[in-house]
Amino acid sequence: MDFNDFNRSIDKLNINFTPGEKVKGEIVAIDRRSIFVDINAKSEGIINREELLDKEGNLTVKESDIIEAYFVSDKHGEISLTVKMTGKTISRHLDEAYESGIPVEGKVTSERKGGYSVKIADRDAFCPYSQIDTHPGQPEDYIGNSFTFLITEMNRFNIVVSRRKLIEREKSKKLETLKEVLEIGDIIEGTVINIKPFGVFVDLDYVEGFIPVSELAWGRIDKPEDIVSIADRVKVEVKALDWDSNKITLSLKSAGLSWDDIAEKYPQGKSVKAKVVSLADFGAFAELEKGISGLIHISKLTPGKRIHHAKDAVSVGDDINVIIEEVDTAARKISLARDFSLNSDGTKNTAIPDIIEINCRYRGTIEGMKSFGIFVRLNPLKKGLLHISEIKKPTDVDISLKELNKKYPVGSEIDVVVKAIEGDKISLTLPENLENAEEADFRAFKRERTNEDTFVNTISDAFDKLGL
Repeated sequence: MDFNDFNRSIDKLNINFTPGEKVKGEIVAIDRRSIFVDINAKSEGIINREELLDKEGNLTVKESDIIEAYFVSDKHGEISLTVKMTGKTISRHLDEAYESGIPVEGKVTSERKGGYSVKIADRDAFCPYSQIDTHPGQPEDYIGNSFTFLITEMNRFNIVVSRRKLIEREKSKKLETLKEVLEIGDIIEGTVINIKPFGVFVDLDYVEGFIPVSELAWGRIDKPEDIVSIADRVKVEVKALDWDSNKITLSLKSAGLSWDDIAEKYPQGKSVKAKVVSLADFGAFAELEKGISGLIHISKLTPGKRIHHAKDAVSVGDDINVIIEEVDTAARKISLARDFSLNSDGTKNTAIPDIIEINCRYRGTIEGMKSFGIFVRLNPLKKGLLHISEIKKPTDVDISLKELNKKYPVGSEIDVVVKAIEGDKISLTLPENLENAEEADFRAFKRERTNEDTFVNTISDAFDKLGL
């Protein structure tokens, strides 16, 4: 390098820094006490290593990382930088921290009227309740913990600090970055910070997003607290971005299983454990897993017993066995049936058939009736129709629903035989009808044989008379 190039390089160096000025540079070396940063000055800037340790004492940066820090002082050719002022550094440079807006570290020691007492080095400071957080929590969330603050007021008698202003400053910075990179459909992580009846607020690392209650789960929920809790770390999908209002709408359910995934995971006929989460007069809602629930219709809750409300069969919190009747991906609904195919000890209940076959006899439960016949539940997934023609006698002109219900009450059990199966349609008959039909067939067969024997005898007699 010639002399002119050397002079030009010197001219490009940053020489005059002011306390509190923010600088950016590359970490070039790390030792046991210090982190050295190339800030394009006459010497490297030095940050106390302790400032960049996490709670477990692990270093959060490495060589070649780009870092932002605040200029503190330039004494004896050593440039002091800080990410946040801690320990003895605060005592020596408290005025610069106040004047320049450099963050300082303080420990919340106790609660006092209007806020909290905060120890900053050897000085006592005051943080109002409203300035401890963007969404202030309970005193136990802060007392005994160390945080980073901004000094908002300072004189020889009092120091007032704010943690909220620092959070909002970082939030504004993060927001500008997100505007450049965040897109609808992105999957990101955040922390639940507030729960309301209409939805959940999520901290996306200093930027706030909102999950409407309808986007919390695939299925019915009574309250958001059934799905998430404060401080939960959640994975969410970005559904909408309104940068004019700085609103980010999120979805918890979309970031998890899709309806196609749910249909694949819970195929028709699968038996699973579920928890009853809510009740209605028409049935019970049961949760298959967190955020995924389905409806057990009242008719599927207690085969063999007629009830008027789901509470007559189950209670909220009950763990029950259910069978997947249908996952309707278009309507986004799951239909369930109570599964009684397992006994209380987990063994198979052989009284409930898995497969329905023609000409086999089953004991079913009367589920409902119409003027044209009775619907009989054969197992949790299959039901058949006992047509009115299979019930009334030839002398019956008509049977009213009242008479039908009196003879065959809903909820009672009945023995039936499967006559035919066409797709999902199962035709039934009564066992006695089958027996009568078999007896009639036998009588007809005997008549035919008798007629055949008579005919043969007649022919034989004729041949005898003719001497043949």
